[in-house]
Amino acid sequence: MLRRRFLQGVLGGTAFASTSMVWRPALAQGSNVLRMGMSEEVLTLDPIKTVYGADIIIQGIMFARLLRASDDRRELFPALAESYTISDDGKTYTFKLADAKFSDGSTITAEDVAFSYTRMRFQKDSAYAGPFTALDKTEATDARTVVMHLNKAFTPFIQNVEIWNSGIVQKAAVEAMGDEQFAQTPVSSGPFRLVEWRKGDRVILEKNPHYYRAGLPYMDGIELIYVPDDNTRVSMLRGGEVDMIIGTPYQLISQLAAEGFQATPEPASVIQEMLINHAAEPFNDILVRQAVSAGIDRKAISDAVTEGLGQPASSLMAPVLSYFNTDLPVPVRDVAKAKDLLAQAGKPDLGFDLMLAAGISADERAAVLIQSQLADAGITVNIVKVDSTQGWNSLVEGNYQAMLGWWYNETTDPDIALRWAIWGAGDNLSYYTRYNNERVNELLELGAAEPEGDGRKAIYFEAQKIAFEEVAQIALYYPPFRNVYAPGVQGMRLNPGYQFSTIDEVKLGG
Repeated sequence: MLRRRFLQGVLGGTAFASTSMVWRPALAQGSNVLRMGMSEEVLTLDPIKTVYGADIIIQGIMFARLLRASDDRRELFPALAESYTISDDGKTYTFKLADAKFSDGSTITAEDVAFSYTRMRFQKDSAYAGPFTALDKTEATDARTVVMHLNKAFTPFIQNVEIWNSGIVQKAAVEAMGDEQFAQTPVSSGPFRLVEWRKGDRVILEKNPHYYRAGLPYMDGIELIYVPDDNTRVSMLRGGEVDMIIGTPYQLISQLAAEGFQATPEPASVIQEMLINHAAEPFNDILVRQAVSAGIDRKAISDAVTEGLGQPASSLMAPVLSYFNTDLPVPVRDVAKAKDLLAQAGKPDLGFDLMLAAGISADERAAVLIQSQLADAGITVNIVKVDSTQGWNSLVEGNYQAMLGWWYNETTDPDIALRWAIWGAGDNLSYYTRYNNERVNELLELGAAEPEGDGRKAIYFEAQKIAFEEVAQIALYYPPFRNVYAPGVQGMRLNPGYQFSTIDEVKLGG
């Protein structure tokens, strides 16, 4: 899944070749326009056709969902759905729609919602239907009532309806234009609508005058400007050419804060880790996995790579998620223990290849530290740099021993996170590590069906504990989001699920 690697530049401090940029005034009506410097270029405006970072950001801004999230992603509020009910068996969700309109002034109907969900869930080229596999059917029972039928009780479902790709599209527009044209010039349902898309440069949005939240948005428009070079984005922020930047080099954050910018790192659901292939030597041996884990100093890596802004990792999901197992300690580096485990495994002179995508400076720093730390335990690490496509293909095909990787979670529910990371029965084979524990698989199914509360907590605590003890992957650190804002940007925050969920309430001051 590309969604698990699109943030490499944002999170890893990647340096790209500089691109010549010509700044032009915003075309949105009014002067109250936010200019956003982004490391990635927008590729499509169709919310079901992508798992790419810049697309996820803009689609979250352009398309409203049935529910909306708080800026910490902990609470859900009515949005296009003013209310909902869940059947006693947990398999039927009924949503009552608010009085809302699309950006062209036409009414958002239950038929539009049913069309959007059916398209996202069942259309063959839908890029991310995985979180909705429990959904069997969506139907409009009247103009303002939508009923969703699940094939099983699935507690995470209510959070999933706020994921970016569940944004509501206009059925008539998609059918009249076709998918290709709609992806270029969509009718939107969120707080902003398209003015112009200058490919390779920027997307210009203006306030949607028909937005369902009366009096919002406060801003007149947004420009999402493609600036791939880290240093150029920072220079544009300092020069007043942009009002915020996504993905700031760690080493510049404190400096920008001292200059008066808002530069407080934002909690993310991201985890950086070392993926290990359980289906191949040497990591098919639990003693080897435990030895390598024992030989790594997670705090030293986190501090060095993130300038002290990250947290050393314990669990294979981030602390911002619900039911994060607080009982698991961050493993303390123990070289003697690592050597003893290798002796027990009969592999005192272990060596393995550590693959990483070339050009990602954070990963390169981490790899060198891992290499140095494990050398003290007699373990030889051969760093192998490949291009990102080759690395991804090697991962998917199982043609690797160890690889640096990461992922993030769209919601604060642990289901998507742990199904991605340690569900051996899933299509992605536990993030392609081939880790497969039947008890863990069983626990994840139980957890998805269990209502919120202590019972669900116990299930997810156990699943994380097993994965921790068996070293399903080697969690390294939890990095924050590193967005920096001009002093006048008020109330803007990227939530842990990678959405500016309160963008309609953002104000620009002096």
